[in-house]
Amino acid sequence: MPESPDAKTLRHMLFISALDGWSMALFAGLCTVISLLFAEWIGTGIGAVITVAGVIELRGRMRLMRGDPSGMSGLIGAQLIILAIIVAYSLGNLFTYDEAALMAQIMPKIHDALARAGMSASDLNLQPMIKPVYFCLYLTVIGATLLFQGGLALYYHSRKTKVTAALLARQSLPPELPHA
Repeated sequence: MPESPDAKTLRHMLFISALDGWSMALFAGLCTVISLLFAEWIGTGIGAVITVAGVIELRGRMRLMRGDPSGMSGLIGAQLIILAIIVAYSLGNLFTYDEAALMAQIMPKIHDALARAGMSASDLNLQPMIKPVYFCLYLTVIGATLLFQGGLALYYHSRKTKVTAALLARQSLPPELPHA
């Protein structure tokens, strides 16, 4: 019997959620451990939240695999958690921009790199570029997060009806007989 369009949507949803959930949980988990080793507490907290979001997505996927349509809320919720934490972190950095602190942090590294290249900091006037690059970086992060996490949340939401129909159809099928 050919697979219904709703069943194909369910299969596709299970594949995407496995790939996304595992990649989030593993990558964010690794970043959390690295941040913890460097005593970088903000990175540790953000990494932990994103790791939990990956686990939420995987748990939602497991609920779908057991035939529970409420698993879609886990898939959608995980994307919204990631979107919220990354946008909040980026906006926090944009609103608390401190050029003096940033310059104090990066100038020693720039001086070292320029010295290795046989140049001095006076050869370049980097200060006017710092703020635009900083803002561009965080606005790009916000845009990419809205595109990917927001887009995936919308995609999951738009497939909710088809996934629910596939799960209901799966429950109404008679059990398969064992093969001899």
